[in-house]
Amino acid sequence: MSINLNLHLETHVAHLQLCNTATLNALSIELCKEIDDAVKACDEDSRVKAVLISSAAKHFCAGADISEMSQLTPEQVREQAFAGCVSYLARARKPIVVAVNGMALGGGCELVEMCDVVVAGKSAKFGHPEITLAAMPGAGGTQRLTRAIGKALSLDMLLTARSLTADVALQAGLVSRVVDDVELQAEAMKIAEKIASFSAPVAQRIKACVRNSDDLPLDRGLVEEMQAFHECFREDDFKEGLASFMDKRRPSFRH
Repeated sequence: MSINLNLHLETHVAHLQLCNTATLNALSIELCKEIDDAVKACDEDSRVKAVLISSAAKHFCAGADISEMSQLTPEQVREQAFAGCVSYLARARKPIVVAVNGMALGGGCELVEMCDVVVAGKSAKFGHPEITLAAMPGAGGTQRLTRAIGKALSLDMLLTARSLTADVALQAGLVSRVVDDVELQAEAMKIAEKIASFSAPVAQRIKACVRNSDDLPLDRGLVEEMQAFHECFREDDFKEGLASFMDKRRPSFRH
């Protein structure tokens, strides 16, 4: 078993827990590869309908591994396309729920920004302190953060190293829900299980359409949404959904 990750399957939810408590889950190159490999494996596993990412440490993620970064040369970072964070997670097809406790800083905040449903404990804080090290985000912090919360607040965070509390992040649009810390893991798992209970192909198409909305003009996005909607009519799950509604029973989706 990895010292960095713990992965197990619960009711069609793959629970990926970051567990390097000694470094507060600092995103070393090794850890980033392990996370990406695990999420890719979940994408390819038909048993998995949704993924939950959480932390076993006091904080969700302290950000990039500074000691490792200090040893990298300009040539190495270019050759490796080094970004101080994961990469495949942002391309994952299946819905990703993340449970955030304590600090999610720098690359840790970028990791959160790549996820779909963000459940924050009341202790959670989100920040981009890279500028204090004469650095900046390299894995989407200037892009996904701005799309989520807008230019003004993003620049406030990025240029002053301001961090957001869970409640402020919720109001800003970075967080989906805020719960008590003691309820965080259970509530996030409940959300992931609910997503996993629905038709998996439909959930993935919804995610793809929402993701594409950042890049497509509205008229093109509406066309792609309608095409994705029409795909439902080809599937047994849609027929089962309609039949169960008319029969007043719970649907039994086959995905």
